[in-house]
Amino acid sequence: MRMDPAKRSAEILACASRLFHERGIGAVTIDDIVRAANVAKGTFYLYYRSKSDLLAKLADALIRRMAETAEAAAAQAADPLDQFAAAVAAMRTVGREGRHLAEALDHPDNFELHERTNVTLVRTLAPILGRVVEAGNTTGVFNVADPVPTIEFLLAGQAFLLGDGRFAWSEAEYRRRLDATLTLIERALGASPGSLAPRLGAVVTQPAAGDQVAR
Repeated sequence: MRMDPAKRSAEILACASRLFHERGIGAVTIDDIVRAANVAKGTFYLYYRSKSDLLAKLADALIRRMAETAEAAAAQAADPLDQFAAAVAAMRTVGREGRHLAEALDHPDNFELHERTNVTLVRTLAPILGRVVEAGNTTGVFNVADPVPTIEFLLAGQAFLLGDGRFAWSEAEYRRRLDATLTLIERALGASPGSLAPRLGAVVTQPAAGDQVAR
C-alpha cells in the first residue's frame, strides 16, 4: 500500500530531524536521511529539492509548533500577564528543542534561509502575543494602541540584540541587556512597573540557541 504523500513527507522530515539532533546538521547527508527513512533518493527529491529545502521546511514546522504550543499555554493561564509569560515560556521551550536547527541557520551558507525564518517567526508569533495584549487592554493590565506591530518590533529588536551571538556579549553583559529588554517590553506594553518583567524573568534565565523570544 502506498503511503499518503503528506505522511511520507512528514516521515522523511522526522527522520531528518532526529539525525540532525543526534549528529549535527553538517554531519548528515541526504543519503543518511533516505536510509533512515527507508526510501529511495528519488522519493526524497519528490518532496524536497535539496537539503537546504528540507531545512526550510523543518524551520517552518518548528515555528508552527512554537505557535501551537504558545497558544495552548496562554489558554491555560489565568490572566493576560500570566498568559503572555506562559506563551513566551512555551516558545522558548520549543526553541530549545530546535537548537540544532538554529545552529545550522547561523552558518553563513544559510544566511538567506536564516533571514526568511526570522521574518516568518515574527509574522507567525506576533499575532498570538498580540491577542493576549488585546485581552490585557480590555482588562486594563496592558495599554497598547496597536498590539501586533508593537510585538513585531519587540520580537525583531530583541532577537537582533540578544540572538545569534552577533555582539559576543559576556555573560554579565548579556544579563544586563536581557534585564533592560524585559523592562522595555513591560513599558512598551503599558504594564504597571514590576507586573510583567519579573514574570518574564522567571521563564528567561539563560541564553539558549534556538530561542527567539527574549533570548
